[in-house]
Amino acid sequence: MPSSCAHAKAIIVGEHSVLYGSCAIAAPLPGLKIEVDCSPTIFESSVNTDGFCGRLRDLPANFSGISLVASRLLGAHCANLHFKSSIPQGAGLGSSAASALALARSLNCALSLGLREEEVMRISSEAEDAVHGKASGLDLAACASSVPILFSSSSATSLPPLGASLLVVYSGEAGRTQSAIKKVASCPQKGKIMEGLSEACLRAKDGWGDLEEVGRAMSCAQGLLRDLGLSTPKLENIVGRCEDLGALGAKLTGSGLGGCAIGLFRDGPSAKAARRAFPDFDTWVEEV
Repeated sequence: MPSSCAHAKAIIVGEHSVLYGSCAIAAPLPGLKIEVDCSPTIFESSVNTDGFCGRLRDLPANFSGISLVASRLLGAHCANLHFKSSIPQGAGLGSSAASALALARSLNCALSLGLREEEVMRISSEAEDAVHGKASGLDLAACASSVPILFSSSSATSLPPLGASLLVVYSGEAGRTQSAIKKVASCPQKGKIMEGLSEACLRAKDGWGDLEEVGRAMSCAQGLLRDLGLSTPKLENIVGRCEDLGALGAKLTGSGLGGCAIGLFRDGPSAKAARRAFPDFDTWVEEV
């Protein structure tokens, strides 16, 4: 049974401002992934994933990305599609992008379609647009990369490993991407805050390799995201606890209004020690 996978991502700095022409920096989270098993069948296509198990044609509207990829690639073929995921949905970690990418890769392999990776990425990008409206492309690029990326103007540039560790903590509250985007759009101080977020990203880019400087840029970005009204009491609690535990910087990651927060730690042992202070949350430690 052919299978393919794609991993999660975390935005280090640049969420929302990337939609207004700024750059952003994101890192892959290879320990969190979605795997899709594709089994060709002579019967009607089916899907087995979190939240739905049944015929492909009966997929609910909130699975629009999966529907689009399947419709583009299955053609006259039929297949049973089984999703296995360790990425929490609505956590700001790129689950929709990873789902689309893993499915496109799996169908390409199982059906011997011969698509190049750029074609797989294009179809996955269409799926992201179906889910989120016009997506920036950041999530998909980061979910496809094995190294941190600098994303700008729909293109990604590889960055060297930072040599640090991220503690990722899920607040338990699903993020609300469309609500967050609308909240930003209506913010009276949007222009000034976007300028600040852009400066924070450039600061992280120019200081990449200097852990303290990247941490300061992250914390600066968190203050600006807070000013946009995108943080929540749970996210603020996580950020504060990370800072108290020695994080060089901490912030929400993704659209906000729920989802995850991340803390940047100097090394794995420090991040794992801090992780023990969050027994009431789902947590992960990833090298970046």
